[in-house]
Amino acid sequence: MSLSLKADKSLQSEVRRVASRYLSRALDALEQQPEGPHEAIHTARKQFKRVRSLYRLVAAADKAFQKRENKRIGTLGRSLAASRDATSLVETARRLAEAASTVEERMALERIHAKLVTRRDAMADTAVTKELMEEAVSTCKEALAAAGRLRMDGGHKRAAEILGHGWRSTGRKAAEALRRARDTGGPDCYHTLRKRTQDRWVHCRFLAEAWPAALNGTRKQAKALVTLLGENQDIALLTSFADAHPGEIGTPKDLTHLLAVMIAEGNRLRTEALPLAELLFPEDTREDAGRIELLWRHAA
Repeated sequence: MSLSLKADKSLQSEVRRVASRYLSRALDALEQQPEGPHEAIHTARKQFKRVRSLYRLVAAADKAFQKRENKRIGTLGRSLAASRDATSLVETARRLAEAASTVEERMALERIHAKLVTRRDAMADTAVTKELMEEAVSTCKEALAAAGRLRMDGGHKRAAEILGHGWRSTGRKAAEALRRARDTGGPDCYHTLRKRTQDRWVHCRFLAEAWPAALNGTRKQAKALVTLLGENQDIALLTSFADAHPGEIGTPKDLTHLLAVMIAEGNRLRTEALPLAELLFPEDTREDAGRIELLWRHAA
C-alpha cells in the first residue's frame, strides 16, 4: 500500500492510514527485533520521524492533536537515542578517515574509529534495557491508537488549504534557518535547516499525486541536502563528544588531527549545502504553498 496520500480520498482517512502504517512498522520492529534491539531502535526511530513530519504537514487541521502527538512521539524517539548516537559517532569517524588529506590524519582517525567502536560495543548490553523497550512498545501503541482518532473536517478544498498551510509553514521555518545559517554559521541553524529539509523530503512523497514529476524532482533535491546537512550534524555531534570526553577519543595529537579534518570537512559540506537550500526554499513561501494547494485541488 502506497505511503503517498490519495487526493481523491478524504484527508482524514489518508492521514490515519499513512500514520498507522508507519507506527505499525515501528511497533513490529520493537516487538520482534529480527536483527537485534539496536537495529530495531534505528528502524523505529525512522518511522517516528516520518509520522511527526506527516502531522506537521496537516497541523492546521488540529493543532492541539499535532502538538500532543509531536511531544509524545518525539519524547519516545529521544528516549531510544543513546545507542544510535554511539553508532553515529563510529560512522562519522569512518567517513572522516576517508576524507583525511594526509596519511597521518587518516591513521589518527582510524585509531579514533577503533576506540569509538569499542565504546559502542561496550554500551550494547546497557544502553537498551528490557524496561526501556517495554516502555517504548507501550508508548508506540498509544500513538497508534491516537492516530485512529485524528479528525479533520471539510472536503477536498479544505484538505488543499491544510496541505498548503503545512507546506508553507515548513518552507518559512527552513528559509529563516537558512538566513540565520548564512549570517551566523551556527550549528543550531544548520540543525534546524536539516530537520525542515527532512520534512520537505517526506512531504514530497506524501503529496506526490499532486504533481509526480515535479515533486519527485524536489524530493531528490531534498534528499541530497538532507545527506549533506546530516553529515554536518554528525560532525557537530562528534565535536561535542570530543570536547566533553577527550580521553575516550585518543591522544592530544590524534585529537588535533581529528579537529583539522572536522573543520575541513564541515566547511566543504556547508559550502555545498547552502546553494541547494537556496534552490529548495524560496523566499516567497506563499507562492510556493499556493501552487501546492492549487495542484492538490486539481488532483482531487
